[in-house]
Amino acid sequence: MATDWSGRKYRVLKSLGENIDMVFGVYQPASEQMQWFLHSHEVDDGGGAIVKILASLGISMPPKAHKSIPPKPGFLGRLAALTLHLRNSQPVNYPWRRRNAGQASEQAGHTFAYFLAPLDHSDQLRACARAQGVGETSLFLASLDKVCRERFLQADSERVWMMPHDFRRSLGIQTQSGNWTAPVSLRLQGEPSMQDIYGQLKGLYGKGILWGSWLYTNFARWLSDDMIRRAYNRLRHRAWFGVYANMSAWQAPGADAHKLSGGWVISAPPLSAVCPITAGSFTWEGRTGFTMQLHPTLSASPQDSVDLVHAWMTDLYRIAGIAPADIHPQCIAMRDLQQQAHRVDA
Repeated sequence: MATDWSGRKYRVLKSLGENIDMVFGVYQPASEQMQWFLHSHEVDDGGGAIVKILASLGISMPPKAHKSIPPKPGFLGRLAALTLHLRNSQPVNYPWRRRNAGQASEQAGHTFAYFLAPLDHSDQLRACARAQGVGETSLFLASLDKVCRERFLQADSERVWMMPHDFRRSLGIQTQSGNWTAPVSLRLQGEPSMQDIYGQLKGLYGKGILWGSWLYTNFARWLSDDMIRRAYNRLRHRAWFGVYANMSAWQAPGADAHKLSGGWVISAPPLSAVCPITAGSFTWEGRTGFTMQLHPTLSASPQDSVDLVHAWMTDLYRIAGIAPADIHPQCIAMRDLQQQAHRVDA
């Protein structure tokens, strides 16, 4: 398959009033200001978008060289992976606790909240994950799931988190532009530990679920716009509990390292009624930034977004043994962010 047809899905969501822009922020200590960027998910995935954004800042990221390409499963293997993905993506009727909820039309007025973890704290969080025998994604998501279910569920319920995964290596391609993601649907129950999440992810990857996700994502090429609209209206607030996108660790090439020295890069996937909680993490040269958005039909209060980031970071710091005194989340109204942001998808 030559492309990820989810770009077409995002275009339909845009026609329904959803914002399909990914949000990126670049903080440079010299200016003490955040520079904002928007990039349409119809055009690129997060990896493709950030490469273009860095290029606009004079930082040229070379394509990743794949030392090896995982074997592609046979037809029956891909069919089994598709079945597994569909089973993991079954919707849930969540017992939502809506806090200060508004209307879907108010989405442009929601708040974008974020936290820039200092280098030493970022190092300690990574060390904590290693000491616990898990990846950072499992550590961050276990804590995120905890604080979100405590605030936004009225009763215990299964949660389905969507987690985008860069699928370029499995497809054997190096191009950085375009949509090349295979999102994993992770189902959580009760109070899962980071080890529980890590084990479930390892098991799903081992069964090739990403191939099933890729097949399902590209099935959009056979659907009419009206079919996508009907599916969206049927799944509002019951598809995924939220989406968590960890953009992993990035390092500037040696020749450009000085251009963003000591800075942070933050990222966030689009927010929609089918994924009303959107969180992200991005590590740039060792410094990790965290982001949070709440769909206005879940909460239209700026303070709820800021409080959720604070609770997330407080819990992570507790786990890692970091003193919580330095947790000061920041926020910006989405309307203000949109006015200040540069677009790189023209």
